[in-house]
Parts: sequence; C-alpha cells; structure tokens
Amino acid sequence: MQTTATEPTPRRSRALFVGTVLGLVALAGCGDDDDASAQEEYCAAGESLESSVAALASLDLIAGGTDSLSAAVDTVQDDVNELRDSASDAAADDVDALEQSVDDLESALADFVGEISTENTSALATAIQNVGAAAQAVYGTLTDCP
Repeated sequence: MQTTATEPTPRRSRALFVGTVLGLVALAGCGDDDDASAQEEYCAAGESLESSVAALASLDLIAGGTDSLSAAVDTVQDDVNELRDSASDAAADDVDALEQSVDDLESALADFVGEISTENTSALATAIQNVGAAAQAVYGTLTDCP
C-alpha cells in the first residue's frame, strides 16, 4: 500500500496556526517569575544598606583596625550604588545626599589613615554619624516595603 502526503486543508492549517500561536503565548506567560520589580529591588537594597550602616556604626576600630573600617565603608558604598540604581525619582534627592555623605566618609577615612590625629579622628566620627543620618532619611523612602 502506497502512502501519499495529503495537502493540509485550510481548516487544518488554521487550526495548526492557532494552536502554534496559543502555545507561544502560553510559553511567553511562563517567563521568569524570579524577576524582581523595581520596588522589590529598591526594598532589598534598602534592607542591605540598613544592615551595612548598622555594621559600620557598631564597628570596633581598635579591634578591627582601619582595614575593617575600609571594608565596612566599601560595603556601604556598594549598597548605596545598588540603591541609587533602583531608586525612583521620588527618592533620588535622599539617595544623592546619602551618596555624598559616603563620599565624605571615604575622604575622612583617607585623611585618618594618612595621619591619625585628634582632628582626623573627630572628622571620621562625624562623617560616620552623617552617613547614619542620611541613611535614616533614605529609610523613610522605603514605606512600600514589606
């Protein structure tokens, strides 16, 4: 018995086309559910920032030395960068002020490492307090976070 390929009927072609389109739409709907919304990313960055600022504020400089302080400042800076990247326009001014206070802290730390003096120690302590205050303002923008 010889089999021959049959031409698809218009009805069959239409059904095949509709089935393919529906399949593609279903696959598109199964996208990556792990994609975080901008608000979720901002909240996560804010939570990380809160943790790193708390670690900076409670750092034992005598026990850890300036290397531990530098590492803590770097962590805060990384968190500020993530926060800035995910911040809305409404929070931009607060994030900018925080970023400036972290930059000031980095300068105060460099001065302190260059010359340990009463003046540089005081400036460093003030810069750490200023980061904490600027961070508090940013925490106020995290109102829509769980």
